Amino acid sequence: MLFLRETYLIAVNSFREAVRDKIPYVVLLSAVALAAFSVMLGEWSVFDREFVVKSVTVSIISLSGLFIAIFAGVGQVQKEIQKKTIHTLLAKPVSRSAFLLGKYIGLLALLALHVILLSLTLFFVLWTVNANITLPVIQACYLVFWELAIVLAFAVLFSTYSSALISSIFSFGIYLIGHLSNQILKEVYFAYRISEDGSFLKEHGQLVYDIARGIHYIFPNLFKFNASMQAAHSIVLEQSYIIWNSIYALGYCGTVLCVAVLLFRNKDFV
Repeated sequence: MLFLRETYLIAVNSFREAVRDKIPYVVLLSAVALAAFSVMLGEWSVFDREFVVKSVTVSIISLSGLFIAIFAGVGQVQKEIQKKTIHTLLAKPVSRSAFLLGKYIGLLALLALHVILLSLTLFFVLWTVNANITLPVIQACYLVFWELAIVLAFAVLFSTYSSALISSIFSFGIYLIGHLSNQILKEVYFAYRISEDGSFLKEHGQLVYDIARGIHYIFPNLFKFNASMQAAHSIVLEQSYIIWNSIYALGYCGTVLCVAVLLFRNKDFV
């Protein structure tokens, strides 16, 4: 019970501190402006306006949340370390596990609020253009939240043992790899199959493919959380797909946070 109370108090304080920062407001206002711009883009585009608004705005929710997940996730922990306030917190005593988990939950609540607010903005934009708010749109916004939850877990992990700049770069790299690994795996396999005799890929293709497959399975597959096209085409995702992706995200976040806690416990603060 003491652990849960410590985690709850740190989570509440982290959420309040993150809300007071300027970064979420700047990102939120920029995202709302871009969402409004998507309406004009739909007017100019040769594609259907509803298609453009849905696909662009869902992508905006993901990208804007990415910046919050990285900068807030890295900044919250690094700020405590750099200002030496972490010594006061851990001397109360507050367990390091409760500290790190509380930080994560508080920032996760901020991301949930961000996704909800921008989703409501998307619904309002769709209403203004006389478009339907369909189930695929809601599903796409829901999957974006889990995508950001995974990135946030990595941001917290990297911030426990690296500088703010390096942690931000690594976190952004996880986002890129997570979205590109699936396509890279397909491209490597296709190139390997059509490569001519004597070429490097023909001789070492299996090794290259195994490396690409290893990267694909080790790093989070964030591509499966990208449902912007399904939302734009009003394609309803199967309930099992939503459930299993939610379980996948929970498991991945839990694993990453466990590693972060282990590293944080052994960290020596000078």
